[in-house]
Amino acid sequence: MQVTGIRLTERAIEAVLELQRVNAQFSESILRLYIDGKGCDGFYYGVTFSDQLEGDVEVLTKPIRVFIDQNSLEFMRDAIIDWVDDDRGRGFLVENPHHGKFRGKFFKRQAWQEKLSSSSQSPI
Repeated sequence: MQVTGIRLTERAIEAVLELQRVNAQFSESILRLYIDGKGCDGFYYGVTFSDQLEGDVEVLTKPIRVFIDQNSLEFMRDAIIDWVDDDRGRGFLVENPHHGKFRGKFFKRQAWQEKLSSSSQSPI
């Protein structure tokens, strides 16, 4: 399945291509986005290079292949992934316009994914 709605800035695309160019281990890998949990200050986002995992959804962001798990996608639609190298640090920055809509208690990734999966099933 392919979806749109998550965008990489030109700086982020350049950073991904550069990381793949200088690190042989990343050259054949895809870029994966995920949410690793949520705390008082918001979501904890992850951006990594890896193989595609079962259930991943491809995000149409040419020329980079980006994948995200379906649960994270629900919270990250319309997000913009940027690359920063300034006084905040150096790395990917996720700007999520829907961040404020998701209030309440979340748990670490595995626990909240299980909670979402079980809540989407019909009671017997």
